[in-house]
Amino acid sequence: MGYEYYDYSIADKELIKRISNSNTDAFECLFHRYMKYLHNVAFNRLRSGAVADDLVQEVFTEIWLRRQELSIQTTVKTYLHQAIKYQVYNYIRHASVREKEMHIQRIHDEYYQRNPSAAETLAVAELQGQVDHHLQNLPEKTQHIFHLSRREHFSHKEIAEKLNCSTKTVEYHIGKVLSHLRMNLTEYFTISLAGSVSLWIWMHRMM
Repeated sequence: MGYEYYDYSIADKELIKRISNSNTDAFECLFHRYMKYLHNVAFNRLRSGAVADDLVQEVFTEIWLRRQELSIQTTVKTYLHQAIKYQVYNYIRHASVREKEMHIQRIHDEYYQRNPSAAETLAVAELQGQVDHHLQNLPEKTQHIFHLSRREHFSHKEIAEKLNCSTKTVEYHIGKVLSHLRMNLTEYFTISLAGSVSLWIWMHRMM
């Protein structure tokens, strides 16, 4: 680890610059600098530590995945604050969809009673990158439907109404993606998920 988590001698914008060059030490430094703050923002609205942890991880996963195209015009703290507020809003908007994941959340509460580490967040980002890579081999409509389902958390009915198609069509496209991902990522998941509850949860929510 090249930087101390509590070392504020490196400005936030400098960390972002280094992260854009794939510097994992800078990512860890930013993660630990703002992890608790973002968790508190989410927790104060949702009153769930486990969900707050997940949303914080979503924020930093997106930062890592989009690191080479990040353009932050405000302060980094303001940017992160807006990002976690969006995650909270999106979670509340699609809360009914998440009810089907309650059994996974109970596992999270029982076995994952700590904040996700920066290393685990990076691992999730790498897995997300693998998913995105394989999605590119599928038709654009199939990719869009899967994005609405798994990333935006729309229900099948909401997707059908949005795209003016039947729920059966939505189910067909999602099934097509899941089959494609399972065929191409099974070995990767087996290696990467060993011993990591957070990645196990992520996989089941995606797959």
